[in-house]
Amino acid sequence: MAEQKSSRAGQVARQILSIARREGLESGARLVEQRLAEALGVSRGPVRAGLKALAAAGLVTGERNCGYVLAKNPVSDPAGTAIATSDQSELAYRRIADDCLDGRLPEVVTEAELMRRYKLTRAQLLRLLDRVASEGWCTRLQGYGWRFAETVSSREAYSQAAAFRAVIEPAALSERSYRLDAHVIDRLRSQQQQMSDRGLQVLTIGEIFQSGCEFHEEIIRGAGNPFYVEALKRVNSIRRLLAYRTYADEDGMRRHIREHLRLLDLIAGGRMTEAVGLMRRHLQRPPRARLE
Repeated sequence: MAEQKSSRAGQVARQILSIARREGLESGARLVEQRLAEALGVSRGPVRAGLKALAAAGLVTGERNCGYVLAKNPVSDPAGTAIATSDQSELAYRRIADDCLDGRLPEVVTEAELMRRYKLTRAQLLRLLDRVASEGWCTRLQGYGWRFAETVSSREAYSQAAAFRAVIEPAALSERSYRLDAHVIDRLRSQQQQMSDRGLQVLTIGEIFQSGCEFHEEIIRGAGNPFYVEALKRVNSIRRLLAYRTYADEDGMRRHIREHLRLLDLIAGGRMTEAVGLMRRHLQRPPRARLE
């Protein structure tokens, strides 16, 4: 149980650091537990454990009446090294993802086989499989077996996901009740501007991809229909597996950011017909990318 808690804390710590990197936070910035919990979709307990893990790694400090603040710039080499060594389960996660994507894992596999293959304890494996299941690319079978989603090993999955998004995202913007609060628009605009100013130079491809996912999920949330959001999150969870193996051209990503900012302007101005048209064009021309 202690091992599982440590693994979970390390995972949340990495997520907190990634948020700080994407938002361009610097040393001395305050990390608010409630805001982080909302961003990660968890309670404050796991966030507090993640912050403690970061404090143990020397990346944050606790201050009286202020909670935790960043002790190091999150894009610095010490920050990256410290968080990378805080939880070795990330390496096993990527090995499983690689084997799945390259067809080296059977569709159905037992826990015992996975433990032997990746040299993991049962606690370590179950923590990883719970994460994979939450991302939507494997399900638990009766007994000790797990089934990996067929879409994970399909090279057509990325284009199929794009085709699905081209249906649901413009549809969400077309809802008569669509509304995005001004403070959400301001926050998204600030994040996109930060990405344009320096994010593309300092973030990993996975972090850039995650930023784009969060942008589109927030946009679609304005329809007020949770089924849109859940559908998009499921698609993004599958697309995320390919993100760290993908190289995209910087010019294309900058064009995407400009379109994100223009989309926010149209929504803020209530020009929804134009917003729907821009979203359709936006999804039809992603940045050029190739897989390793």
